Amino acid sequence: MPNRFDLHSELAAGVQDKDSAWTFIRRFAEAWMTPLGDGDGYSEEELNAAEDRLGLKLPAALREAYMLFGRRDNLCRTMHRLESPAELHVDEDAGLLVYHVENSGVWVCGIRLTDLGLEDPPVVHLPGCGANDHPWTGITWLDRLSSDCIEIVLTEALWNVESRPYCTNGHVSNDDNPLSMHGELLAEDIAELDHRFTPLALPPYPVERWECTPGSRWYAGEDVILCLDLFVDLGEHEYMRGPWDRPWSRAGLSIRGRTPEAINAMCESLPKEWFHWEWRQPWDPYPPKPQAPS
Repeated sequence: MPNRFDLHSELAAGVQDKDSAWTFIRRFAEAWMTPLGDGDGYSEEELNAAEDRLGLKLPAALREAYMLFGRRDNLCRTMHRLESPAELHVDEDAGLLVYHVENSGVWVCGIRLTDLGLEDPPVVHLPGCGANDHPWTGITWLDRLSSDCIEIVLTEALWNVESRPYCTNGHVSNDDNPLSMHGELLAEDIAELDHRFTPLALPPYPVERWECTPGSRWYAGEDVILCLDLFVDLGEHEYMRGPWDRPWSRAGLSIRGRTPEAINAMCESLPKEWFHWEWRQPWDPYPPKPQAPS
């Protein structure tokens, strides 16, 4: 582990500019995974070939990201995908160069073609929820591509290791040495999470908020990273959520520990109902909304 690697201060420094972002990613990889090496990035020739194919120039930040960690699957291709240079493509309707894709294709992130001349351009998010909910040309996700690269690496860290089961019909698993765990929180649980953990300095996103893109929040504790993914409020259609979901939950929670001891401490200290609940059958009536504690 790098000397004096403190996630809060390192990330606060890392979001200042693109060079600081690359420093953060190098140090994070060394502290939480394995150090980056020469073979973890794409070559100048491969990026030049992509530019020739597309007939455009890539922003400096995107080229540098590819050359730094673009081949490291556990940093950019476990859950959501950083497109390879050969997969980069233009969405003509939205006017975007697409470089970051959700694992099942529900959303993409890209760079406006008009911003390709910027060194570290804003990132645009194109949700898959329909033109009535957001512009077809997408919404501003983060102000800098380098900050999106940090978000990519942190997100991949949540999913590139052995995990405890998401939920198991009330049964608490005793898996050997998992490094992550996933659950769902009610509204009052989110407030408790805010009290227990300190937010990380990743800029709030999306910059432009729409009902269909409520965004995420990042926290850190002792050797743990936490990501809170807020859910879309379905209101009277809440019953349409999957039978595997925790009824009336308002966010998904993913936690990654640097060590098995760190994730075990989370398992012991956090409420069990955040991670284990009874699945309902599809034909069961949706349960009544729980009363918030007085």
